[in-house]
This record gives sequence, structure tokens and C-alpha cells, in this order.
Amino acid sequence: MTKVLLPVDGSEFSDRALDYVLEMTEGEDPVEVHLVSVQLPIDSGHARMFVSDDDIAAYHRDEGLAVLKPYMARLDAAGVSYNWHVLVGHIAQTIARFAKEQKFDKVVMGTHGRSGLTQLLMGSVAQNVIRRLKIPVALVK
Repeated sequence: MTKVLLPVDGSEFSDRALDYVLEMTEGEDPVEVHLVSVQLPIDSGHARMFVSDDDIAAYHRDEGLAVLKPYMARLDAAGVSYNWHVLVGHIAQTIARFAKEQKFDKVVMGTHGRSGLTQLLMGSVAQNVIRRLKIPVALVK
């Protein structure tokens, strides 16, 4: 069984990555799908002075689930079982760390397809994930 990590962010690029994973599930080899939404940490000490850690955790969970729900609905409609995860951290590092810890066979993720100067200035979550992993990373445009 191929264990696949599918990080999503609510973009059309993530939608296409899900299309790719759904095609994978139609193949002969079984696929274990794990959806993940990575929420950026609340690093402000000022915010943390007025909001409890439990409230911050609930906020991250709610925000992550809001991103995941449309993907969960599509997987449910297709009859594909999956696991879901809401993680908190810097996006590329968190995806790569989770992929290593959970021993995924493959990561499938959408890419915005930027190139040239925009890519140089903005960087790329996908590039940073690829740099940190030794497993296959499928980028879907």
C-alpha cells in the first residue's frame, strides 16, 4: 500500500492535486490518503497574553478543518477512505517533518507554477519540501 500525504490550502492548485490523488486511488495498487492542512503559528507574544493556549489550539483546528472540509467531502463522495491532520508550524518544514515522522511513501501537492523573478523573490513551499525530503514529491500544476 502506498502511503500518500496530500497537503492542501484551499487553492485551485490543491484541488488539482486532489484530482491526481483520486486518479491514483483508481489504480490497482491500494493508496492510503492523508490530508493535511498546515496552519501558521501565532507567534505574537501580545496575542498570547490575552488568549489561552487551548483557545489558540481550537482556533488552529477550526481554521484547518475549514480548509480540509471540501477535500474531505470530495474523498467521501468518491468513496475513498482517508485520515486528516491539522498541523501548526512553518509550512514547508512542517510538511517535510510530518512526512518523515509518519514514513510516507509519497507527497502530492499543488504548485502555483511561479517562475523567474517571482519565484526568486517569493520562494516556493514545494521547492522547500522537495529539498527536505528523500521520498518522491509529485507537483501538480
